[in-house]
Amino acid sequence: MRILICNDDGLHSNGMRNLEEVLSVNHEVWAVCPDRQRSGTSQAISLRETMRMEEVQPRHYRVSGFPVDCVNLALHSGMFPAFDLVVSGINHGYNLGDDVHYSGTVGAARHACIHGYRSVAISCGIYDIHADFIHVAEWFGAWLETNLHRLNAGSVYNINYPELPNPDLEVRFTRHGKRIYRDDYEMLEEEAGKSFVFKLKETIMGHKEGPLTDFSAIESGHVSITPLGLQTTNEEELQGWIESVKS
Repeated sequence: MRILICNDDGLHSNGMRNLEEVLSVNHEVWAVCPDRQRSGTSQAISLRETMRMEEVQPRHYRVSGFPVDCVNLALHSGMFPAFDLVVSGINHGYNLGDDVHYSGTVGAARHACIHGYRSVAISCGIYDIHADFIHVAEWFGAWLETNLHRLNAGSVYNINYPELPNPDLEVRFTRHGKRIYRDDYEMLEEEAGKSFVFKLKETIMGHKEGPLTDFSAIESGHVSITPLGLQTTNEEELQGWIESVKS
């Protein structure tokens, strides 16, 4: 099987390298990743800017764009063979709850899904850029071999691996929960009360408790797998408006 690996942490991130090391044992793996840190870019895409793609070594490319640009070039530039699966990660840090709307890791996988590819986003609650993710990669490689036949191109499989795994590690299939954010900005410059420079100083994150959520799985030390769909219509709200128009 031919697998495309992408991420938002860059070509030389440990998570990506460990993932490639494991998957390349049984599969043909290509890596197309941003040339810098691109976390929090969701599904941003370069519409008018030019991009440079550089082959760093065989089957390893870095792109001066966003994670979605990397996927787009790999799928549509005509420079690459056809892929059977797109895997985004391993991300340094969780993508839980509403994080999925902001994550470059999930955004890249979702873009592949939009274009009809089976896609997985995998993250781990280890934020240290120097950490070793080989245990996460080995778990995922084994899970993939067992479950590949069940993956369909209509879902993005958002996987989160716990920082502190339960000794009796299980896979929990979950819905994504409700994330609560509180952002704190620092003003760096001010000019005549009309021009300002701000920097995000800190984001404090919490969540609402709920059954069968990705948060509850991680808090129990288990793996969370959430199948994310592409349909975002609020059907209940839609039907309410349709009925109100009829009446």
